Amino acid sequence: MVGRVLLATLIVSAGPALAGPLPSQADWAGARQTVTTASGQTLAYVEIDGTAEAGGDPLILLHGYTDNSRSWSLLAPHLGGRHIYAVDLRGHGGSDAPACCYGIDALSGDLLGFMDALQIERADIVGHSLGSMTAGVFAAEHPERVDDLVLISTALAPPQGATDWLWDNVPGLSAPIDPDSQFMLDWYANPTPVDEDFLSRERAESAAVPLHVWTGVLRALTLTDWSWYAGRIKAPTLVLWGDQDGLFDAGTQDRLHQTLPDAQYVIYAGHGHNMFWEMPEDVGSRILAFLDE
Repeated sequence: MVGRVLLATLIVSAGPALAGPLPSQADWAGARQTVTTASGQTLAYVEIDGTAEAGGDPLILLHGYTDNSRSWSLLAPHLGGRHIYAVDLRGHGGSDAPACCYGIDALSGDLLGFMDALQIERADIVGHSLGSMTAGVFAAEHPERVDDLVLISTALAPPQGATDWLWDNVPGLSAPIDPDSQFMLDWYANPTPVDEDFLSRERAESAAVPLHVWTGVLRALTLTDWSWYAGRIKAPTLVLWGDQDGLFDAGTQDRLHQTLPDAQYVIYAGHGHNMFWEMPEDVGSRILAFLDE
């Protein structure tokens, strides 16, 4: 079996461009801009200036369940100076958190609204976990808007083990969530070390995600199987997967390989669901090599 790359997608908004250099961990939250799509959803994002030498399409990054645009802060320095839009999905980070809806169809619609608002005609999209599913559905529905697709730690449907664990824990959460509770430590556990300054900030921001978003995403994911869409992806696709992924097991990757036989697959032995935090330089070089083909 071979690993898969998640694609992270960024949603951008209307308004003046305020792109800047890569923010520090301390400055990340303050670097966010917001944009409101035609449907009325306000999305936050961090825009990072590209270099003239980098060229290429804009690169949109989409994070995972209860993460936010900061999720890409370790990887971004290794993406070759590309012009980046790191988006906070609805309900996450600095984006608005409406009562409804949190399925990947709604998130894909937000991405379309984001690109339209910022007049981004085509982009390369990288997504992780929830963001990878969103990116895959978007690429299938809007092939004219996607050049290359990277799916990191993705699955066509959440496996029962991960789903059961989440249902055993998420409905019992109460606000404010303690970012240092055992559940949150388990939620952000990794097989190999991750920068602790980044991880503590990411965990705290995840704990601040509203309870209705935690449960809304979980309900939607429990009903999710996007295999029909996956079979209609036309963009060249890279899939990255760590064989110690505690959420998406080997069986999910076998099914993905059968559905996307033409995709490139890379397995990270000994690494987990967030392997791009564990070894960002290596993952960045693989993504760049794929985008430059």
